[in-house]
Amino acid sequence: MPAIRLLSLVEALTVTGPIKPIIAFSPLASAGLRGHPPFLQKLLTTRRRFFENDPLKLATEKVGLECILVPERRLMDPSVLGHIAGVIRHFQPNIIESHNCKSHFLLYLLRLLYSDIRAKSWIAFHHGYTKTSLRVSAYQQLDRLTLRHADHVVTVCQPFARQLATRGVAHTSLTVISNPVVPRPFPKSADTSACRAALGIRPNELVLLSVGRLSSEKGHIYLIRAFAQLLQELPEYPLKLLIVGAGPEGEHLKRAAEPFRDRVLFLGHVSDPWNIYHSSDIFALPSLSEGSPLVLLEAMSAKLPIVATSVGGVPESVTDRVSALLVPPKDPVTFASALRELLTDESLRRTLAHAALERAKHHAPESYAQELMSVYERLL
Repeated sequence: MPAIRLLSLVEALTVTGPIKPIIAFSPLASAGLRGHPPFLQKLLTTRRRFFENDPLKLATEKVGLECILVPERRLMDPSVLGHIAGVIRHFQPNIIESHNCKSHFLLYLLRLLYSDIRAKSWIAFHHGYTKTSLRVSAYQQLDRLTLRHADHVVTVCQPFARQLATRGVAHTSLTVISNPVVPRPFPKSADTSACRAALGIRPNELVLLSVGRLSSEKGHIYLIRAFAQLLQELPEYPLKLLIVGAGPEGEHLKRAAEPFRDRVLFLGHVSDPWNIYHSSDIFALPSLSEGSPLVLLEAMSAKLPIVATSVGGVPESVTDRVSALLVPPKDPVTFASALRELLTDESLRRTLAHAALERAKHHAPESYAQELMSVYERLL
């Protein structure tokens, strides 16, 4: 079967959440899964500054995915459209996909300007929104215009699909596919011990872990308040909270944790926190909104017991009191109660952790690739 040519438009400097599924999909698709043609895929993103070792380019090319960097002189640089049009005409993709608000808008403009690009099939991927800046918020509002013009929209959870339907995306043009997680071998006990020692965690300390961008919709402030309550209710427990991630809420959160700063560690951005997952005892996801959170899937794959808010696609990945404890958002009292239950019940921790690991197997990259290939083939 002839290969399907796929061009992926993204906006990313590093391996962000939307990039990980692409990296999981690309090597499987290029080989051609059973019953599907192989894919020839390229990835395109814009750059205002170029680096000798661009982290995104290094990560994608490691799995055989060519990364094309288009120069951008300033915000809304019109020359970007010409560069992207040139790539499209040279590569001649069967399908062009866009993976975030800016990419949706650029492709929308290209289709308005050029009839040959308008003839290409367009799939837009909706991953949800983060509150980072006014500029990003403006791009997010453009989704109300752009997404309804895509030939098909793929999103990661049913609540997002319902939201998109209210914005004019036709039900028949919507597919929900949750994110994949790549299974990884567990690190050796010596590696996790070394990780804990490097972080200054004593052998007897119980570690709560949260991983995610430090922005308001991730709800870290409610986790810090829940942790403060735990310290009062369980003074005999040697607890420590690790927060992995960076973002605009960082300084605000550090000030909130100042009264117990010796118990809360802000680790900043960590490119691969796999050893940190395995150095922890409980994973906490306090988000106010989510799609199909990769950090949740990673915690499940790391066989961690989980307390998470029941928002977005979280209940589609884990079941309350079966593979996690689910609580309402913005409720630090209930979040603290669920954490306390896990801390004081080792048997429950083991049961939930085992069930979470088994559930993570439903998010295998092969299953994700099969679903996505079917969407591409139906569109063509």
